[in-house]
Amino acid sequence: MADIPYNINIMNEFGVIIASGEKARLGERHRAAERAIQQKRMVEVVHDTSLEKKGTNEPIIFNDEIIGVVGISGEPAEVRPFTKLIKSIALLLVEELNEFSKKERKNNRKNEFLRNVLLANGRYSEELQKEALEDYRLNLKLENSCIMAESKRDLSESYPLQEVFDWQGKAIVLVEKLNAGLRQKPGSFIVSSPKIAIDQTIRAVGNTYLFLNFFGLYEQKVFYTKDYYFAGLFDFPLELDSELLKRVENCYDEYYATLILFAKNNTNANLTSSQLHIHRNTLGYRIQKITELTGCNPHVWYELCQLIYHFAYCFKMRFEAHG
Repeated sequence: MADIPYNINIMNEFGVIIASGEKARLGERHRAAERAIQQKRMVEVVHDTSLEKKGTNEPIIFNDEIIGVVGISGEPAEVRPFTKLIKSIALLLVEELNEFSKKERKNNRKNEFLRNVLLANGRYSEELQKEALEDYRLNLKLENSCIMAESKRDLSESYPLQEVFDWQGKAIVLVEKLNAGLRQKPGSFIVSSPKIAIDQTIRAVGNTYLFLNFFGLYEQKVFYTKDYYFAGLFDFPLELDSELLKRVENCYDEYYATLILFAKNNTNANLTSSQLHIHRNTLGYRIQKITELTGCNPHVWYELCQLIYHFAYCFKMRFEAHG
C-alpha cells in the first residue's frame, strides 16, 4: 500500500478478512470475496453499499484450490490491474512458502531417519532397511563408511547420488565405496572405517573432528579415523575427577594453548617457547602455574595425560556450546 494508492484486503478461503489497510475490518466477512469464492472468478463491485465497497476481488487459486481472495477498493477499471498484480505476488509468496515447507518436511524426515539409524545400534528393522534403500540409496545390510565435511557442497560434488545429512552442524554422507578422487577435492574430509553399525562410524568421525581441532591439527586434507586411535577418548570412557575438572575449568582459557602445544612438542621447552613466541623462562613460569592451579605437573607424563583428558572435556563442552 506504500506503492498503490488504494486500500488492499486479503481474505482467507472462507471470505474472512485476515489482512487489511483498515485494521478495524480484520475478522469481518467480505461479501464480495464470498461470491468470488463461490463463482471461482473475479467479482467487481461498482457501487458502494452498506455491506460492500467498490472494488475488485480476485480469487487466489493454488494447485486448483482457492486459498484466499485479494481485494482492492476503488473504481474497478482503475484497480483491476493492481488486483491482478497483487494476486500474482501472493501466488509467488505461497509457492515459495510451499517449496520451503517441502524442504522442511524432507529435512525432518531425513533427521528422523538418521535418529532411528543411530538408535538401532546396527540392528536395523526391515522397515528401516527399506526406507534407507528406497529413499537414500543406502544399503544397511552392507558395511558403510561415514564421511564428514563442513561444506555440504564438497560432499555433494564428490557423491552426487548420495543423500547428504546434517549432523551436529556438519555435513555427512554414508557410502559403501570411497571416491578415489576425494584426495584431489578442496576442503577437509574425515573418513571412517566401514562398519555395519552406522552409529559407530558417525561417532568416530565426530570424535576425530574434536581430536583434530583440540590439538590444532585440522586442515584442508582427507583424514581417516583409523589413524587417530585416541580420538575415542572424546567419548570420555574414564570417570572424570570432579575436583580436577573444576580447577581445569578455572584456568582453561589462560593455559589451554600453552598446555596443548607443550604436549604436541613432547614437552620440549625450547620448541614450545619458540612456537609461542615467548622466552623459555616465561614458558617455565606458565608450566609452574598450571602445576600450582591444577595439582598436576605437565612434566610428569601420566599427570600430563590427566590434564589433557580434563582439558579435552572442557574443550568439548565449549565446542558444543558454540556450535
